[in-house]
Amino acid sequence: MTVTVGDRATRALPKPVWWLAAAWTLASTADNFLLFVILWIAGPQGWSGAETALLVVAIRIPALFGGVLGGRAVDRFGPVPTMVLDGAVRAALMGVLVVAGWSGRFPLWVMLVLGAAAGVTAPLSFAAARTLVPRLVDVASLGRANALLSVGDQLPMLVGAALAGPALALLGPGPAFVVPMVMLAMVAVIAARLPRRTAAAVEVARPGEPPRRWSSPRVAGLMALSVVYYLVYGPFETVLPYFAREQLGVSVGGYSLLWVVFGVASLMTLPLAPLLARRRPGLVNGLGAVVWGVVTVPLVLTESLPAAMLVFVVSGAIWGPYSAVEATALQRWTDPAVHGRVFGTQRAMLAIAAPLGAAVGALANDHFGPAVILGTSAVACTLAGLVSLPLLAKADRSGR
Repeated sequence: MTVTVGDRATRALPKPVWWLAAAWTLASTADNFLLFVILWIAGPQGWSGAETALLVVAIRIPALFGGVLGGRAVDRFGPVPTMVLDGAVRAALMGVLVVAGWSGRFPLWVMLVLGAAAGVTAPLSFAAARTLVPRLVDVASLGRANALLSVGDQLPMLVGAALAGPALALLGPGPAFVVPMVMLAMVAVIAARLPRRTAAAVEVARPGEPPRRWSSPRVAGLMALSVVYYLVYGPFETVLPYFAREQLGVSVGGYSLLWVVFGVASLMTLPLAPLLARRRPGLVNGLGAVVWGVVTVPLVLTESLPAAMLVFVVSGAIWGPYSAVEATALQRWTDPAVHGRVFGTQRAMLAIAAPLGAAVGALANDHFGPAVILGTSAVACTLAGLVSLPLLAKADRSGR
C-alpha cells in the first residue's frame, strides 16, 4: 500500500510498526505515570527533599545495570521476548504497589525496593523497540517509523500527567497504581504478537567505509549530549511541583496541565523528525539543546499559569523531534548486530542522568527557590548544546 504525497509515493508503514509503537507508548506512559505520582505524593507522604532525591535515584540506578545487561540480552535473545519480559515483570510489581499502598500511606522502604526492582527491566522495552524498528521497515521508511515510535517518548508526558491527577483524586495513592499495572500487562500481550525477525534493513558498512563502531566519536558525542541534556532537565521533574504551588499558586490540576501542553506541543512537531534526520542529525540535536534552554529561561519570571503554559508550549515544540532524530542517526551509524547494546546503554545512561538531575533539584530545593533552580537548569542546557556543536560538527565531517 502506498500513500501519494505531492509527486512522491510513500510506502505506508506496516501494521507491526503501529503495534510496536502502541506497546512502547504504553510502557513509557506507565513509567511516566509512576514518576508523576511519586513526585506529587512526596510532600503529602511527609518525605523530605533528601528522601525524595534518594527515592528518585533508587528507582533509576538499577536501570544502569538493566540497560547495559538488558541491551546485550536483546541482541542475544531478540527484542520480542525481552519486551514481553519487561511488561510482565513490571505489571506484577505495580500490583504489589497497589496492595502495599492500599491504605493511602507508603513506607519509604517499600517504595524504594519496588521502584528499584521495576527499574531493572524498564530499559528492555526501549532497547527492544529501537532494535526491532530496522527489522520491520526499509531504510527509506526508517525516519518515519522512528517518528511514530517517538510518540511513545512524547505522548506519555501528556497521558501520564493527565491521568496522574484524576487517578490520585478518584482512587488514592495505592489503588492509583492499577493504571500502570494494566498498561504494562497490555505491553506484554501486544509484544508477544510482534514478528520475531532477525535481519535488519540497515546495511553494514561497505568496503572502504569507516567501520560502524558504536563507540565512534560521533556516536559517543551524540549520546553524551543526550546524557547532559537529560541531566540538566532532571530538576524540572522534582522542582516543578513546588514551582507550581509556590510561584504559580496552582494545585495538581495546574501542575498536570503544564505537562499536558508540553506533551501536545512535542507531538505537534514530531512529523518534522524524518526531515531533520536526513542530514547532519548530530548538529540538529545540538542546536535543539541550545534553543530549548533559551526558550525555557523565561519561565523564571512567570507568575501565572497561562504564561507558564506558553513557555511549556514553545519548549515542548523544540523537544519533540529530538529522540526520533537521535534514534535514526544511531541506527544508521552502528552495526545492526549491536543495536540492542547501543540502545540499552543509551537508555541506561539517560535513566541515570535525569534522576541524578532530579535528585540535585530536590536537594537544591531545600536551599534555593524553585525559579532559581529551573533557570539554572535551562542555562546549563544551552551551554551543553554550545559545547557539543563543534565536537559533533568535526565528527560529522570525518564520518566517524
